[in-house]
Amino acid sequence: MKEHIFLTGFMASGKSRTGRTLSERLGRPLVDTDAVIVERAGKSISEIFEQDGEAKFREMERDVIAEIAANETPQVVSLGGGAINNPENVKVIRESGTLIRLWAKPEILSERIGRKNTRPLLANLSDEERLAKIKVMLKEREKNYAQADFSVESTNDVNDSHIIERILRMLQFWKSHALDVYPSSGGRYPIFIGKDIVPETACLLEGLQLAPSHEFLVCTDTTIAKAQGNMLNMLRGQAGRCPVFKFQAGERNKTLHNLNQLFTFMLHRGYTRKSCLLQFSGGVVGDMAGFGAATYQRGIPFIQFPTTLLSMVDSSVGGKVAVNHPEGKNMIGAFYQPRAVVCDISVLSTLNDTEYLAGLAEIVKYGVIYDEEFFRYLEGNVNAIKNRDFNALKHMIFRSCQIKAEVVGIDEKESGLRAILNYGHTFGHAIEKLTGYNMFSHGIAVSLGMRVAARAAVMLSMMDAAAESRQNALLDALGFPKTFNVDTEKAWEAMAVDKKAEKGTRVYILPTRIGAVEKVTNIEKEIVTKAWDAIR
Repeated sequence: MKEHIFLTGFMASGKSRTGRTLSERLGRPLVDTDAVIVERAGKSISEIFEQDGEAKFREMERDVIAEIAANETPQVVSLGGGAINNPENVKVIRESGTLIRLWAKPEILSERIGRKNTRPLLANLSDEERLAKIKVMLKEREKNYAQADFSVESTNDVNDSHIIERILRMLQFWKSHALDVYPSSGGRYPIFIGKDIVPETACLLEGLQLAPSHEFLVCTDTTIAKAQGNMLNMLRGQAGRCPVFKFQAGERNKTLHNLNQLFTFMLHRGYTRKSCLLQFSGGVVGDMAGFGAATYQRGIPFIQFPTTLLSMVDSSVGGKVAVNHPEGKNMIGAFYQPRAVVCDISVLSTLNDTEYLAGLAEIVKYGVIYDEEFFRYLEGNVNAIKNRDFNALKHMIFRSCQIKAEVVGIDEKESGLRAILNYGHTFGHAIEKLTGYNMFSHGIAVSLGMRVAARAAVMLSMMDAAAESRQNALLDALGFPKTFNVDTEKAWEAMAVDKKAEKGTRVYILPTRIGAVEKVTNIEKEIVTKAWDAIR
């Protein structure tokens, strides 16, 4: 949780009243930005609007918020109703504190505002006119309010203490808030990393304004349902004892046929567009549930609860969702972002060594493609990593998600930079296809693909042999397999239908050094064939 706590919301949503009580409970000073402006101007807000204009008021508001954000003493800050309409204010607030939105239904807001005729933007209106204008203003401001970390409803049916207790519970959950993803197409969603945070999911669902307005369905697979039965039941309980849909486990079951079973399940039970999928499993179910959410009744919300290290650092972040086709992996899919990602490290306790290694492969990949300093961290902490040290896991998951978030923020739909995330995948996918997705997990196949890609880079004089050796030494130290004899002709054919191929152009991501890669097209077949020697 960041230092300051900012309260935003439409006028009459209860910011000042809630702020006073919250500051008392937390023992923090309370600052009301409107009150500060009134004191400095020596006149009421209505008078500022009438005599100086709204632009002058917003300028004063911006200065006050900047001053508060720079204060080292943690404070509770009640913001004016239009404060976050200014992107500059939002940036300052997000960098210095937690932003909480208080909201109420338009009818409640109108009734509260109507008690006094002191709001400049809504003064001297009839009840009907005031309500209509409130609805218009709420619609206009919704994209700004959506930038809050979480939301709490302010109603006339509960007292202030009840609202405060809900805020405090949510603030406790938000301590595990690690970072945000800002896809290039717009929007934002949070990533949480912690221990035993799934049992507190109700706070997240309410804070994202999904509960109690949405119906929930947990998607998992048969293996996770058995291994993580207690945690699965806790998640289900947090979502109102919602049903659970179980896919058959395994990559070979990642098909349209099995996805259609989910659709049938949902339609038979009357799930509507006011539904939300909670994906509690690894990457296979994550991709399927995400694609299901993207397409069910043209799109419903979903939240990722990854249960493998691989899915925590890779598939749960970035919005790539898909199913496989007999002609290739992930050929039928979409780009569809989750509402949140919850990485509960405690669920990794039941992960077997092979699946753990699969996640480490993607983590090593991030170091090779983007961050040599992170790669050095991995080199220097091999024993802690192999022993599944909590702090090492937390750091690896955080930095991996951070790197992927940075890339997705620039190139969400893989038109440019995001292609670097496919390092090792072109060769790895070929291995997976040739082995029927049965011999290696995705991550292990990628680790082998990284060895082949590095060898191709050396053969093309893009990278020196010492860097290749350094990459392979880390893979060896972590316990990755070193060899697999590939039928190079069949592999060449398999790579031709990889989804990264561009109208017949074969695409490869190859390293130039530890920490940087480049996109290369149409490498000679002879070089590709010889590169496979890296794992013979």
